[in-house]
Amino acid sequence: MIAKETRIRVTALAAALLTAMALHADTIPDKEYWLLRFMSVSYPLKTISVSSPYGSRRDPFTREKKFHAGVDLKANYEPVYAMFEGVVEGVGSDGRSGNHIIVRHGMYTVSYCHLSRRYVNSGDSIMAGDVLGVSGHSGRSTAPHLHLTVRKGGTIVNPTILLTFIRTVREQALAALGLTDIAPGTPMSPKAFFEHYAPLAREMKERYRIPVSVTLSQMAHESNFGMSVLARKGNNYFGIKCTRQWLMAGKPYSRHDDDRKAEKFCNYPTVRECVEHYAAILMSDRYKDCRRHSVTDYHGWLTDIKRCGYATRSDYVQRCEKLIRQFKLYKYDQA
Repeated sequence: MIAKETRIRVTALAAALLTAMALHADTIPDKEYWLLRFMSVSYPLKTISVSSPYGSRRDPFTREKKFHAGVDLKANYEPVYAMFEGVVEGVGSDGRSGNHIIVRHGMYTVSYCHLSRRYVNSGDSIMAGDVLGVSGHSGRSTAPHLHLTVRKGGTIVNPTILLTFIRTVREQALAALGLTDIAPGTPMSPKAFFEHYAPLAREMKERYRIPVSVTLSQMAHESNFGMSVLARKGNNYFGIKCTRQWLMAGKPYSRHDDDRKAEKFCNYPTVRECVEHYAAILMSDRYKDCRRHSVTDYHGWLTDIKRCGYATRSDYVQRCEKLIRQFKLYKYDQA
């Protein structure tokens, strides 16, 4: 039987999306379709971080070069979700894959391996997002993780194909629903990252006259294109530290080592709220000198942002400007 929390999780997600859609009911065409489209896929874990990719690698036990016929994802005893609708073809345990579940998703079969717990049985019908089990350390494994093996028509293929498909479907659905956030920890190319967050950065330009190139370059640099711990765990894409007011208001935070050990950094429910906070900071008196520059003068903005104390790295401006020139972010300012 599938765990009860599975259906609760799906229902809560649907309710959240329906609430967002209700705010834009007159502007979202085919909103029911896009909701179902979003719900038709799910990442196998809450956060996706590859620890060992598909292909040739050095075997962790023998240290000899060997082909890795799957992908390993970081997972420390956490829920494992079905990626698509399907049927459980097999549940078993062996010395190599440990406790594993094999699910047929259309023309693909996916093996979810090294589990510590399993919540489904052979023959069970499942939906995307259903909890299959809990990741673990069973079988031939050096540490807790989730191993995925994917076959298409019986032939082993790179699991990244399916992870990329899931990302694409969710990005399309969220864009159609008027939502800009994607799952924290979702791998994105630099080009995709800038295209995805450009509309939000343009909004900051229109409301506060902050150059789009400045917002995007700081966002990418501070968050390592959304893959930093701060971004993945707390939607903090700008390395914003907690103020006394933030803490007194009881707002969420997490501790991370930066200039000092275990400093407190702001956590946000969405990326949008983080960007809004970033813009509010630049509109404060501390950064008033930045606002004397035009919306196309990214060098002036970044220089004064650094001078006013935003960053301590001596090459901070150069690092951001390198991103602006490399990816031609200045074109967003001129639009």
